[in-house]
Amino acid sequence: MEKRQKSGRNSGIELLRIVCLLLIFWMHAAGSCRDNAFSAWVSIAAEVTGNVGVSCFILISGYYGIRLQGKKMLRLECMMLFYSWAALLFLRAWGEMPGGEELLSYLLPVIGKRSWYFTCYFALAFLSPFLNEMVEKLGELRLRQLIITMLIIFSGVTTFFFFDINGDGGKGIVHMVMLYLAGRYMGVYKAGARYRTGKLAGAFALTAGVNFVLNGALYLATGTVQNRFARDNTLFTVSEAVLLFLIFRNLYFENSMVNRIAKCVPAVFLFEWTLRGVISRYLLDYVALASENYYELLLLGIACLLVLMGTAIELLRTGLLSGIENRLVEWLYAAGARLMVYGRNRLRAVFGR
Repeated sequence: MEKRQKSGRNSGIELLRIVCLLLIFWMHAAGSCRDNAFSAWVSIAAEVTGNVGVSCFILISGYYGIRLQGKKMLRLECMMLFYSWAALLFLRAWGEMPGGEELLSYLLPVIGKRSWYFTCYFALAFLSPFLNEMVEKLGELRLRQLIITMLIIFSGVTTFFFFDINGDGGKGIVHMVMLYLAGRYMGVYKAGARYRTGKLAGAFALTAGVNFVLNGALYLATGTVQNRFARDNTLFTVSEAVLLFLIFRNLYFENSMVNRIAKCVPAVFLFEWTLRGVISRYLLDYVALASENYYELLLLGIACLLVLMGTAIELLRTGLLSGIENRLVEWLYAAGARLMVYGRNRLRAVFGR
């Protein structure tokens, strides 16, 4: 079962980022169309598989470990501002200019919660120095006990009693911290462990199958698609995410193209809904085809197109604006450092040492 850890960036894990993005995009579209029984069942299948995407993103972050770096966070903020402001310009061109709190979410995407994932990621990044230190000091046994305890409290109760103790469906900082710790556990204490891919795939298929059957039973009983067992913070989704991560980790290979595309995933993820608007308005009004039998396959094709378009735009953005962005980041970082020194000196002057 044990294998020496290989050096270099594992493109298998980078490929997982891309696959998860495709599944998320497919899930978003399939979940919005339940006009008939077939679409409802496809929506259930898409939720069961696609909802593991964000959980996998956090597991990957935990596996490699987040290192809080001011310049890196500033670059992420610059990327978010670019795509949020670009989205705002498209909305204005389409006559759908938001106002009030929604407008603020575009102008200040992190504070305004433009995307719950990125807002929580920033919070997780600032918590990461403490979490990383805790992982090292707790040790393998105590960390495993902590993760199991959190799973019972925050996922077990939600799964079997439908009571969400956090009230966010797993789309919040508590769930992300739990997944980050699980990823750190695998990265620090199980990095060299390898499990048979066949067994992992079988366990994933079984878990996803049970998840699908339970949600299907709810659909048959209520007549509505609820996907209670496929929410981010259920034991089924967490288990599927861990198993999928381990499967792709076993696919160890190195490919610069895969790594380059995977690096664009956050930007593509953020720009999804604007790109959907571009496609539906200028290329193909695919929503109008919702009654067609091939619609679900079309949605999967749209998901692939979104990834291709988003990746091309992000590569173009970084190619054209990286120099300007780097200078801006350097200036902001230096200004922030000077401000912190000034603030510290003022506090010392007022309160003494």
